[in-house]
Amino acid sequence: MPRPVLSKKDFVRRYKAGEFGNASLTWDTIAEYLASDYQGLVHLRNRLKGGSTVYNQTREQINGRCYGPGEDWYVSAMAPHDCNLLQGEVQQGVWGLELYCSPVVGAPMREALHECSFSLRGLSALQILQAKMNDTSWQWLQYLIEAYPQHVVEFSCFSRCWGTVPGFNTVYWEVRRY
Repeated sequence: MPRPVLSKKDFVRRYKAGEFGNASLTWDTIAEYLASDYQGLVHLRNRLKGGSTVYNQTREQINGRCYGPGEDWYVSAMAPHDCNLLQGEVQQGVWGLELYCSPVVGAPMREALHECSFSLRGLSALQILQAKMNDTSWQWLQYLIEAYPQHVVEFSCFSRCWGTVPGFNTVYWEVRRY
């Protein structure tokens, strides 16, 4: 069984290494991103728990941005949120799966959950996850929940496959117990 994920910095290192499965293309630093050929929109993410995030940034916006002291940014490609089916957080609870999610199309997870969200448990949570995830994504989610007990798994499901691993319609944004 893998060791627990107890800090955001540890999570980011393991995420970039591919430990948690399908992910968004990610660069460890802004400099690494700027040195790449990637031309699509990106998402500035923070290594601090609860840290700020900046969505839908162009290469020019990233290159011209001032970065404050103590901010520890990394960069991920923006997901195709116009294809959202469901996104949120899931974990194993006492009575089965516990799901906090949003069906909002066109918005990243934080914005979607703020706009419209609901919670499901047990069979209801299982049914909606199975309905929105393709078989590969569903099997991998089951692995994550089993391999990382007492962890929350953040995810986004899309109407098409997208991410670093072919054949997945779900990206796993975070696996955490912090």
